[in-house]
Amino acid sequence: MYYVVNELLYFLEICLVNDRFVNAKQTVKQNVNLKPKVMKYLSLLALCLAFMSCNFTQSKSETKKTEPAVISQAKPATFNIDQVMEVAADKVGQEIKFQGVVNHVCAHSGKRCILKNAEGNLSLRVEATGDLEGFNKEIAGNDLLVTGILREKRLATSEIDEWETEIKEKHKGEEGGKHCSSEMANIKEMRDWMKANNKDYYAIYYVDGTDYEVVE
Repeated sequence: MYYVVNELLYFLEICLVNDRFVNAKQTVKQNVNLKPKVMKYLSLLALCLAFMSCNFTQSKSETKKTEPAVISQAKPATFNIDQVMEVAADKVGQEIKFQGVVNHVCAHSGKRCILKNAEGNLSLRVEATGDLEGFNKEIAGNDLLVTGILREKRLATSEIDEWETEIKEKHKGEEGGKHCSSEMANIKEMRDWMKANNKDYYAIYYVDGTDYEVVE
């Protein structure tokens, strides 16, 4: 097809050259003789160009149809407990997936477990909700991958003050015991967090668990 078009263009170029350089009389005669041929080749050239344009459009359309649609489905990120605590304020009410070591499973109902980070200095409580009936006691000490909704409970300053008063009254007259020291340390940690974050409450984060699996 391209060969035919090139030949037609070459022929037209010859016609133009002949028209420019031959004498007037010969030109008139040649023009009379060439006119039907030129019109014939011009019609053929237009037909070829129209056919090529149609084929190009159809080919482009077929290419567009055969291109597969690519849909990216981002999987939810899996956090460790340290990472959960870093983004907790922005993730409240959202579904998260995180991993931690099972430190404790509620012996009475099995509907609650405590997961800790690798260092053991951060923990996150998980409550069994929805179709999740509870946690097996045998999972204690295992790595657990939990899916659930992150929740927040806020302890107001007045509640912390009241708790501190109760502890002091309860252990009044004692020189200090293990439980008293531990509870007072927790209260100090809460107050330090409130001061560092300029809050009038202490945020306790936990997860309403909907699914879990033991990580081998």
